[in-house]
Amino acid sequence: MKITEAYDRVKDLEWEPTYITPEQKSVETTRFFIKDTKPNDPFKTFVREYCEQELEKDDRHYALLEASTRLSTGEPDARWMEGMKFGLSNLVGVEYAAARAMGRMARTVAPVELRQGYMMQMLDEMRHSNLEMNVIRHHMRNWKDPVGYDIAAKANANSVGSAIFRSMVEDLMTSDPVETSIGLQVFIETAYTNLFFVGLSSAAAAHGDDMMASTMMTIQSDEARHMANGWSTLSALLSDDRNIPMIQEAMDKWSWRIHCSFGTGNMLFSDYFVNKRTESGKEMTMRWVMDDFYGGFYQKLEKFGIKPPKFLDQMVTDLDWTSHTTAVYLFGAWPVFFHRFDGLNENDFEWFEEKYPGFTENFGAFWEAYNDCKDPDNRKLILKELGGLPNFCQVCNRPTIFPRQDLARPRSVLFRGKDYCLCSDGCEHIFRKEADRYVGSKSFYDLYEGKELSEVIQALGYVRDDGKTLMAQPELNPKRMWTLDDIKACDYVVERPPMPPRSEPEVV
Repeated sequence: MKITEAYDRVKDLEWEPTYITPEQKSVETTRFFIKDTKPNDPFKTFVREYCEQELEKDDRHYALLEASTRLSTGEPDARWMEGMKFGLSNLVGVEYAAARAMGRMARTVAPVELRQGYMMQMLDEMRHSNLEMNVIRHHMRNWKDPVGYDIAAKANANSVGSAIFRSMVEDLMTSDPVETSIGLQVFIETAYTNLFFVGLSSAAAAHGDDMMASTMMTIQSDEARHMANGWSTLSALLSDDRNIPMIQEAMDKWSWRIHCSFGTGNMLFSDYFVNKRTESGKEMTMRWVMDDFYGGFYQKLEKFGIKPPKFLDQMVTDLDWTSHTTAVYLFGAWPVFFHRFDGLNENDFEWFEEKYPGFTENFGAFWEAYNDCKDPDNRKLILKELGGLPNFCQVCNRPTIFPRQDLARPRSVLFRGKDYCLCSDGCEHIFRKEADRYVGSKSFYDLYEGKELSEVIQALGYVRDDGKTLMAQPELNPKRMWTLDDIKACDYVVERPPMPPRSEPEVV
């Protein structure tokens, strides 16, 4: 029997149960018209074949993990390894959220051809979470300073920096289930995972992190399947003209949301967590995302009436400064993180000035101040010298200093008698359409306003086992490590900044 015939026979086992209503069978509804479409199955794969494929990949990967644990292959680069404490803690959360999202899709979308792909993708995402947790475990056991790896899951839940990614995945998991496919499968997986899993796997290998390189590559082989899922879902939606306005709305929203979250992380990792560079974060994003995705995949949608994303031009111009502004945020707020930071050296300055003309003029003063505040005996805290943390956007949770502090256009919007801070035209557009979805989350200031900084660090749990030394440090090899007493001596109290000017009209 041909595989197509066998696959069709399996699909014929689909039935409508009589003990529940159709509405009870689909636990969530969607506003999109997809129930009666006839989509193409993205890949005709049986569960048995799928499991055999994944088992073979796991056998190869975990053999490498075991060999690396037993046999020393040299010490990996410290800047990379410390940066991955932050990077991996967020990546695991994104993968697990993707698994939950695919479970929702499988319980919502009617065509069996699509549900089969969603269920396999859900298994993929759980596999990815486990792979990444095992890398964290490996690094925790083998890296010379495991502190930070040991609280990766907790830090993903409470780190102020991780809020950028948490807000994105929470938005995905609570959106219309079919809209979730557009955000996850079209924008994260089709637009950005080549950059992340392929581009950064080479960076991991170059910096001696063989485990991370192997993990990224074995994950990316699954991402091709997820991209196929996204295209099958999208093509099914495009077959009904009633979906076109809703698809356009979702494209406008999720292109911007993923740019502000996954795109921001990619830029930071590509430029600031590495010592050995071949391409800048901007060059990688232009090649993998702007040229390959928007210049190729996305243009195919124009014949269906889909227009370029509303904020695409802003996304392109942001690339000049996104990684550097993100670094100012992370390095400036280093005490409320959980890894060691590595400030810039002369080679970094030369590289950035070459790749980002104007870098020194716009960011040189920050790095000069940062270097002056690294020694705890100086009793100078960079966060205090900068005037404290800025406001945070109610939608994307980034600080309102993007794309660059002097170019930023923060604004507040009145909704039900309360002002909410927003960072950009894109986030204001999203907030005005669905304000109810974004007003429930508590900001950093809601949690910690009025507290002295050492109290905040203790509340976060970012203190080493001696009960006094900070997990985070402003340099890789300090003469003396910062303690809670050093932070207290700097006398910094968290204060909420004034709200930016109000944007009219009021949201109703």
